[in-house]
Amino acid sequence: MARRSAVIACLTLVAVLGASVLPVSAATWSGRYSIWRGGAFTTQYLDYSCVGASIQITLNLVNGRRDRSKRHQVMYLNYARDHSKYPVFDQGADAEGWAKALIRWGAGNDWGWVTAGSVQAALKIAVRQIRATGKPVGLLTFHGGHAWLMTGFEATADPAATNDFRVTAAEVLGPLYPDGTFNGQSVDPGPRTWMSVAALGRRFNPNQQRGQAAWNGKWLMVVPQASQAGQPALAEGPGSGSGQAPSDQLQQPDLGTASGWSWMIGRLALRDLVWHR
Repeated sequence: MARRSAVIACLTLVAVLGASVLPVSAATWSGRYSIWRGGAFTTQYLDYSCVGASIQITLNLVNGRRDRSKRHQVMYLNYARDHSKYPVFDQGADAEGWAKALIRWGAGNDWGWVTAGSVQAALKIAVRQIRATGKPVGLLTFHGGHAWLMTGFEATADPAATNDFRVTAAEVLGPLYPDGTFNGQSVDPGPRTWMSVAALGRRFNPNQQRGQAAWNGKWLMVVPQASQAGQPALAEGPGSGSGQAPSDQLQQPDLGTASGWSWMIGRLALRDLVWHR
């Protein structure tokens, strides 16, 4: 009897363990998914080290660390700057350098940049990447002038189970938090901040950086599984050379609109808008 009970217990344990590794089905989808882990956040030390801090936070998440070293953050930034696709004029780094630094410092071997033609299309790529890899996605915010991370999402269905879904919110953070302010308001969200797509779209908007022809006019992200981005019509990667590069001619926006003012703020150097303790 004892032997039979032990066998039943073992079978029950196997069934429980087996069930735990099955993907979440569309029927049991709760709507939200997050990879955030406490202790992974660090603030950027320099006004221009948002990419270095985003790399540092990503490595903390991927490798279970709590690294807040200024030396490491600057080291990641310098590598990203030295390996950027375009010349860097503001001491930062671009999306390609960001991706290459993540590969170099152990976050995985398939990081790359990807573009999309709308904020919803970009977020659909992002949530598939987060769901498939358990890693964050980098967002080029303020028209490409600043780096944020997306660590979770809310969607109408599970991206791992279906392609028929819409993203309704995103969990994001910005490395300026809590120091950066503009007109008394925080520039960046802290860890585990949930934003609607409309609210996020006022910060995550089309790239408008002079000299970056391959990305301008598009929503730009750094993703952990670039070869599986799943949107070939919208996606490109480092060295891919695919598609027609859009014109680099920048259009002046209408400053009588909210989007126009967002564009203007994005064109300013963030170091002129923020302070650090």
